[in-house]
Amino acid sequence: MKHYANNPNSTTLRQAFNRRLLLLLALFSIVISGLVALLYQNQADKVNRAAMDDQLSYLIPRIKAHQASLDADASHLVSTLEWSGLLALPEPQRSEKLNEFFVAQANSMRFEGVVLSNAKTGQMLFHYWSLKDKPDLQAALQETDPLWLDGDHDEMFSQIKKITRMPDDGINIHFFKEWDTEILKSLSPLNTQTFIALGNRTLVSSEGNSALISFQPNSSNYSEYEIEGVKFQEGSTDLTEVTIKPGLTLPMKLVARLPLKNEFPLSYLLVASLAITLLLGILILMVLGNWLRQIGGRLNELANAALHFKEQQRNEITAETDRLLHLADAGKEDQISLVAQSLASLMSSEVIHGEEQQAYLQTLELLQDAVIELSLDGRLLRATDAWNTFTGSTELTAGNINNCVHPEDRPELLEQIRSLAYEQKDQISIRFRIYRQNDYNKFLWVEGRFAAVIQNDQVICIRGIVRDITTTHTQESQISHMALHDALTDLPNRVLLEDRMDMAITRAERSGQKVALGFIDLDHFKQVNDNFGHKVGDRLLKEVSARLASALRGSDTLSRWGGDEFVVLCPDLNSADDAKEITQKLSALTQEHIHIDGTDFPFTFSAGFAIYPNDANDSEMLLAQADRAMFHAKEQGRNNIQFFSAIADQDSGKEAFYLQSHLVHAVNHGQIQCWLQPIFSAKNGEVLGVEALARWHEAEHGWIEPNVFIPMAENVGVIDKLGQSVWQQALQVLAKMPAQLRLSINLSKRQLFSNTIVQQLLDDVAHAQIEPSRITLEITENLALSEVLYARERIAQLDSHGFGISIDDFGVGYSSLSQLHEIPANELKLDISFVKRIHERTGFSMATGVISIAKSLNLKCVAEGVEDKRTAELLITMGVEMMQGFHYAKPMAIPDYLAWLEIYENEARCA
Repeated sequence: MKHYANNPNSTTLRQAFNRRLLLLLALFSIVISGLVALLYQNQADKVNRAAMDDQLSYLIPRIKAHQASLDADASHLVSTLEWSGLLALPEPQRSEKLNEFFVAQANSMRFEGVVLSNAKTGQMLFHYWSLKDKPDLQAALQETDPLWLDGDHDEMFSQIKKITRMPDDGINIHFFKEWDTEILKSLSPLNTQTFIALGNRTLVSSEGNSALISFQPNSSNYSEYEIEGVKFQEGSTDLTEVTIKPGLTLPMKLVARLPLKNEFPLSYLLVASLAITLLLGILILMVLGNWLRQIGGRLNELANAALHFKEQQRNEITAETDRLLHLADAGKEDQISLVAQSLASLMSSEVIHGEEQQAYLQTLELLQDAVIELSLDGRLLRATDAWNTFTGSTELTAGNINNCVHPEDRPELLEQIRSLAYEQKDQISIRFRIYRQNDYNKFLWVEGRFAAVIQNDQVICIRGIVRDITTTHTQESQISHMALHDALTDLPNRVLLEDRMDMAITRAERSGQKVALGFIDLDHFKQVNDNFGHKVGDRLLKEVSARLASALRGSDTLSRWGGDEFVVLCPDLNSADDAKEITQKLSALTQEHIHIDGTDFPFTFSAGFAIYPNDANDSEMLLAQADRAMFHAKEQGRNNIQFFSAIADQDSGKEAFYLQSHLVHAVNHGQIQCWLQPIFSAKNGEVLGVEALARWHEAEHGWIEPNVFIPMAENVGVIDKLGQSVWQQALQVLAKMPAQLRLSINLSKRQLFSNTIVQQLLDDVAHAQIEPSRITLEITENLALSEVLYARERIAQLDSHGFGISIDDFGVGYSSLSQLHEIPANELKLDISFVKRIHERTGFSMATGVISIAKSLNLKCVAEGVEDKRTAELLITMGVEMMQGFHYAKPMAIPDYLAWLEIYENEARCA
């Protein structure tokens, strides 16, 4: 190691000894001239600075006070305008009145210009300008500073912006006051010349236009003070620059100057300077030589200590380094000693930092996440071992990160890295795929979080953490797939089908093509489940799905609608004939049986197709028409395909189509009415409750029978909306009725088998503040017993929450007593067909049997359709507990029922 202290040619020692005399001579000359100038200038500056400070303490507050008074005048004018209502006038009347107003105010108003602009769009609405030269006012409106320079005429203005909320859009009012000689002179202290300059060009002077020509910045005859960035208005930012044109800005300065005062004669200062110089020369000759020699030696020890520490890789402080630092310190409390101590502290910190960095790097190597560092163009600079594990590479800096990234993900990753490099973002988070080395068929999904590393206000590299999320990404993809596909067949479910329907119809609207939609219902599938079990049924559904899909085009969609129902979506058809070709292929599939575990199952289905835009103008109607065509196919004996267009062409079909179309409109627009028919106690004739009934009045056909439009609503898929409408109307009435009265209402098949029906009913009664025990849900016998296992579970849920259950139309279906026993019902309703024939021998026997069944199952019996006293008395003797019918009260609209109930209650109180 080289020690500078032992080197006779050392730069520091050579300056200390060989050039000492030359340095002393130079110092004499510098000290003499410097002291004279310094003392002289110091005394002059003190005097002039004191005078200038006194003037500035007056000038700056005056400028701010001037601006504040302008702001107050502007606020007063705005208040006057708002109070006068001129701003609310329509154009052109508003502009005319405003011009008259400002012309009238010209003598008393301090502003030369007023501009109104739209607060939202910035469009200029009105301007008033009293000066001869009118500037580009639209450009002035773009400025936000309190001072604005009109570059065309070299005129400077105070700009005060006020905002008023009249009219609705709001108006910005800009007031302009020119800065001229009179204003600046009135603000300037006595004997002080004041200028406002833009760069080296003076704009306004307190001395008038003549001073503009004669003004020379930094004149030696004056004491000047430049104020940059003056706050011309309280609360505003410092105005330091003014934009002259795009790309060119100049500093704005306020210059104040006073004539120089020379208090001391130069000869006095020169004599004093000479005496001090001679004295200093003697002292330097005595002290400087020895002092410079000591200083040079200590500085060399510092240099040697730094070199020795560097040679030790900066990872330890050796005994030699410590010795050199102590020699440099020398126990003296001077700057060199302070440097030696600071250098020792810095070396200790460097050693500690190195140890911490090594420990940090060792910790990073233990993480499963990879830590990488990238150049601004994506090159790998550093990476932990985890990155090598991800990529299978043995080199830390294996080229560019793009070499490992999936081609589809590269553009997005590079774009995000560029956003960090150009400081558009502070950090990013991105998912992408990386390949393992030499195996482009296998890749990992990773999530990277990157941030820019900034030094000296510049991005030097990108650093980030990369985590393997392959398992998480796979699980998310599976969950997303499950949300849009049927769990059994893996076919698209309703959500995905409806989305594709909307897209297909949107494309057809633009291209003029057609869309075909088909409802497919498997024939006799229930028998497979009943006879062979649900597992075989599920396998059959999978085989059916595969077979149906094989007959479709790649652009078609086969969806499982639910149960044994499928929906086929065929987009981008040139004509209806294209749809018929697809149905022919589907029909051909039924010629072969499906073989499962040695059993051949016949494969037939009933299907209905509808065409957009021939049969419907939206997806909801298209589904309804296809559903109706499918039901028509069932009515034709099953195992056939029907098109809705063929049904609509028939005379009866046209009328049904008319009613169907108007029914959908009526349901969607709340035109289905809720009527109420009271239910009475057979024992004492008291009102126990009401049954909610659906009624529909069509403009052309009048009142439509429920047995006509209720099945139609089920076919077109609006039964849920219809039932919900009647249900909501009934709840509103029940909330107004006495607490002892109950409500009976029918549930359709679709409503009962809806997954959300229980929670929906509970939410509705809670919102209406009605106990579930006041509600009786009527379920038809066929519905309750057609799928007894599922129905029993759903009815049991409703019963557990307090809802009453009534079996409606009992005796007209195909129920078995063993199945009926499994349904948790409270009531059994005697169908009107039995009540009408009760006076006949066979009818009486059948009614007696139904009532006996109700008694044996501990169910209350309700008779409907009781139209005369004779029938009512007979039913009482047979054991019926409740009755309803024209004998007691007919169905009534809600207003009529409420009026009837009020009369009934008054009569009951009087009795």
